[in-house]
Amino acid sequence: MKNNKNIYLLVFLMSCFFLGGFTSCKDDDVNGSLSRLFRPINFNADLNKTVVTLSWAAVDSAKSYTLKVSTDSANFTSPVIDTTITTLSLVKELAGETTFYAKVCANANDSTKKSKFNTLSFKTPAENIFLGYGTSINTGNLYSAYMTDVNTLDIKWTPGANVSHLILTSSDGSLKDSVAISSAEATAGEKIVSSLSNSNWTVKVYNKKILRGTTTGLVEGDIVLKAGDDLPTAITNAAAGQVIVLAPGVVFPMGTATYRLSKNIKIRGLSITNRPIVCASTGSSTSASPLGFVDASAIDYVRFENIDFSGYCNNNASGTKVGYLINNNTATSVKSLSFTNCNMHNFGNTPMRVQGGKNKVDTLTFNGCVITEFGFASGYALVNISKSTDYINNIVITNSTIYNFSYPVISVVQTATTVMNSVTVSNCTFNQTTQNTTSARVLFNFDYVSLTNGIVIKNCVFGSSGSATSGLKITSATQTVAPVLTGSYYTSDYIDETLLTGVAYSMKGNMTLYSGASTNLWNAPTTGDFSLKDSAFKGKGVAGDLRWY
Repeated sequence: MKNNKNIYLLVFLMSCFFLGGFTSCKDDDVNGSLSRLFRPINFNADLNKTVVTLSWAAVDSAKSYTLKVSTDSANFTSPVIDTTITTLSLVKELAGETTFYAKVCANANDSTKKSKFNTLSFKTPAENIFLGYGTSINTGNLYSAYMTDVNTLDIKWTPGANVSHLILTSSDGSLKDSVAISSAEATAGEKIVSSLSNSNWTVKVYNKKILRGTTTGLVEGDIVLKAGDDLPTAITNAAAGQVIVLAPGVVFPMGTATYRLSKNIKIRGLSITNRPIVCASTGSSTSASPLGFVDASAIDYVRFENIDFSGYCNNNASGTKVGYLINNNTATSVKSLSFTNCNMHNFGNTPMRVQGGKNKVDTLTFNGCVITEFGFASGYALVNISKSTDYINNIVITNSTIYNFSYPVISVVQTATTVMNSVTVSNCTFNQTTQNTTSARVLFNFDYVSLTNGIVIKNCVFGSSGSATSGLKITSATQTVAPVLTGSYYTSDYIDETLLTGVAYSMKGNMTLYSGASTNLWNAPTTGDFSLKDSAFKGKGVAGDLRWY
């Protein structure tokens, strides 16, 4: 009897379990002929940047599925997706950096039997389709909105992206609203917008109501010079702080005497590739320099952009080659002297020399420049400081290619300890360096110089050099900050003789050897083509001047 009682109890409990289970289902999801379809399971949101794929498993007896997506988790007001489909997935491009809420249900032939909703949430990552796209201005940096004509921005984004229009807002509040993008422009990833006032413009690109990216572009130019116009006269007449814009490809001679700057000024070419040429005039001597500074001048900035500086008078290769671009010996104080996307070539001595014991330049910058063929007439580097009372406090050379020169890149030759702040050389390509073989040469030479924040050389590539070359020399007894060399490479024909007298630091020991010569790494380095011959180079896209990748 006892066993029978146990059996009866077990049957009773199992009956309760099954009845309870079906009762629970009846309140939620029931299949077949019962009151409600099951909810779709395996509901997922897979993101590829801002494109979401929403998918779920099939439900028996479902004729379709209703899918809703909104930024409102409670009421799903103003949904960005509200559709009924028969497929098991949907792909949709959404706004970036936004949290979305999604829900899906299964629909039956009898609308009263549709399932309850299954829900999830997801967040799209930040998106900017301007990033990484735009007009290369040969700096290794890509600009997505760049002035290539007067009052005009050439705007570029990811080619083929879904975009409908642009909205541009100037820093002073002017608005250029809903600039339509044609299908051809969307495919090309480029729109040229004209009739813009001088200002720093914020540019936003949309796909209908979805913001897909934001960038900025500077429109500037107070004086525009074309062929036949005189650049020295324009500089003289310009007000302090104005921008002089030069027409593409035009030669602008500066005269036979040094033109001396005395005010804040920016001079830029319109074209990023067909640069205007600035040079000395025919009749200049071999020791001439087209540019300098007025005695006792105090200037916040002088900026050059998109300029070809030629050492040949009137850019005539069969004529006189002058010694300098700048050879200043007056009591100058300049806070910032910068060259951006400029070419400098064929100077007998150097593009940049301060001498006479009177110069004070706080920061000298070369960014995105190609500098070649200098120093063969005498012993000058790219940057020369030759008196202990002359100084350039900070020297910055970035994203540049420097090749085919006779003497150092930087030469500071003092007789008493001089204090500078810093030297930074990053993402530069060097080749045919220090080719003068009459005596030992140093690529970076600092005699009696103490650098407060030291020397940083990073992500550079050093190709062929002279046979008696040292990399880096610092002879100041007070220099306590050691040079920092990181992420750089050298080819097998780069010479770094560490045993030369006075050489305190070896560069090779802190760089990575590329097993081949410069001609194995680059296609035609002696003629200025530094595109990769060896596509397996480990520094590709990271080290050297990035324009070549």
